[in-house]
Amino acid sequence: GTVRTWCLLLARTEAQRERGLMEVDDPGLGGHAGMLFTFDDDVLVGFWMRDTVLPLSIAYLDAAGATVSTADMAPCPSGSATCPTYAPAGRYRSAIEVPQGRLGDLGIGPGSRVEVVGPGCT
Repeated sequence: GTVRTWCLLLARTEAQRERGLMEVDDPGLGGHAGMLFTFDDDVLVGFWMRDTVLPLSIAYLDAAGATVSTADMAPCPSGSATCPTYAPAGRYRSAIEVPQGRLGDLGIGPGSRVEVVGPGCT
């Protein structure tokens, strides 16, 4: 397969995961490819787009980095009465959000595997 390397913002705490990319209006995400959400255990929680202004795509990844499922998510600006929840197809350990349509640019899709390596990027 093809190996690709990219830099993601990290949301590892509950507060960071709840905030995510809310109110971010820069489609370039400050030079980052997206945001990585990590969890200590497998979870089955859906994501929503409350106060998010950019359309995003999400990939739910299992503990081995394999794609569980993906979804395109519509913005849900402040003041919206309700926001849909985007549920995964199964349990996952991490998720990656990118500007909508960009998962393929990162090589993320059916049959792909994501490996998180550090210590980080600039």
